[in-house]
Amino acid sequence: MRKRDATTAARAARRAARAPLSAGLVLLACGITVPANAVIITVSDSASTANYALSLQVGSAAGTDTVQFNVSGNNAGLTPTAVTGSPAIDISVTPVRPIIASEVARPVTLRVDSSAGLVCQSGACGSTVIPFSKISWTVSNSSGSAAGDIQSGQFNGATNQQIASFNANANICSIPIIILCLGTWTYQTRNMNATRMTFSYANDTFYPAGTYRGTVYFTASME
Repeated sequence: MRKRDATTAARAARRAARAPLSAGLVLLACGITVPANAVIITVSDSASTANYALSLQVGSAAGTDTVQFNVSGNNAGLTPTAVTGSPAIDISVTPVRPIIASEVARPVTLRVDSSAGLVCQSGACGSTVIPFSKISWTVSNSSGSAAGDIQSGQFNGATNQQIASFNANANICSIPIIILCLGTWTYQTRNMNATRMTFSYANDTFYPAGTYRGTVYFTASME
């Protein structure tokens, strides 16, 4: 991969971390999908004295979390309503780079791949696949759209849907001695810290009864 050192604009770098999130959907039955925790992945790059790293955490610290939706009772009848999944998932993206004397842009982007859909696992659903576009989310503990954090939205079934974007090289100073904070030095990296996503299944289309499962992949990159 090509690199862009923080002190020059002549070279470019990109680091990416990828983590899965599983979704289980049970229609017309009360079923249990056992969660296995989640994923934290860190990739790093060293160029002379400039050390960069990017960490992505989806859910808890190991394995793959499973968000489950149970569509049963009245929600499977003539007047269905949206079904909230459980558990909610916390997303953290933490870029790391050295203190630098310039504000060279370090774009960080979070994308999701929901292209595979939720595939029938058991029951009378045969080869039915429910698109991930039937699942939306709301967010809490978000830094807001102005900071480039995740906003409430919906999967679109694409391989590279962008859901967050921010500049890691923010000119932020957290050092208490004021004189050390003067000038154009970049002192601290912006990050996304435990933005919580609560997922909801639209339940607006009739699908055959059964258990469905699919996986969404989150990919964070820093350039």
